[in-house]
Amino acid sequence: MTVVFDLDGTTIFKGKKMSKDIEQAIAKLSKQRKIIFASARPIRDMLPVLPPSFHDFTLIGGNGAFIKNKGLITATSFSEKETTIILKLIEINQLDYMVDSSWDYSFRGDSNHPLFLGVDPLKTAKNKELSSLYPIIKAVLFTTEPQIIQQLKKLQITIYLHGSEQLIDLSPKEISKWTAFKSLYFNEPFIMFGNDANDLPMFEHASKSYIIGNTIENTFKGISITEESVARTITSLCY
Repeated sequence: MTVVFDLDGTTIFKGKKMSKDIEQAIAKLSKQRKIIFASARPIRDMLPVLPPSFHDFTLIGGNGAFIKNKGLITATSFSEKETTIILKLIEINQLDYMVDSSWDYSFRGDSNHPLFLGVDPLKTAKNKELSSLYPIIKAVLFTTEPQIIQQLKKLQITIYLHGSEQLIDLSPKEISKWTAFKSLYFNEPFIMFGNDANDLPMFEHASKSYIIGNTIENTFKGISITEESVARTITSLCY
C-alpha cells in the first residue's frame, strides 16, 4: 500500500531539514511500500528539505497544483479570470502576498514570516514583480479578512484558511492533494500522514490516517500521534 507524507508539521518541523530518525524510518519503509510526499510547498521548496535520496519519489506540491513524477514536473495554473480577480484583490486591499509561478515567485511582506523563511533556500528562482509573473499556480494572501474570503469563494477555487498564521492559501479550482494523488494512482488505497487543513481531502479518502499534533479536529477516526512518535509509527508499518 502507498504511504503519503505531508512535510511541514508532519515529517519536518519548524522549517528545518528532516531529522535522521524520520529519514531512516521512511527509507526503510520505502523498500516495502511506495512513498509519496504531498506538501503546500511548491516543488522548488520541497526538494531542499528532503534528503537527496528521496528526490526521485513522486512529489505533490502546492497542495496539488504541482506534480513531480518520474522526473517530470507538471503544474495546474489559475485561469485568466481567476488570476485577474486575485491580483485585483491584492492591489485594491494592498495585501501582502506570496505568489508562485512554475518556478519563480513574487513576495511582498514580512521577510521574517515562517512561510517566507522556507522560500527558495537554494536561490534557484527569481523574486519577480507580481505583474510580470505568469502563469500563477499558487497564491498565499496574508489576511483573514471575511470580506476578502467571501469574494474569493465566489471564484470556487480551493481555499484553505490558516488563522493562526493569518493567511489564506489559494489553489486553482478543484485542485487539492487528493485530486493530484487520484490523477496518478486512481483508486489505489493509501495511508496518509498529515497535520493540517490542506490534508483533509486526503484524510477523507485514506485507508488509514495518522494525524500529527492538534492543529485540526480528528473527525476521521484517524490515529492521533505526537511529533516524537512519528519515526516510531512509520517504522511500525514495515513488515
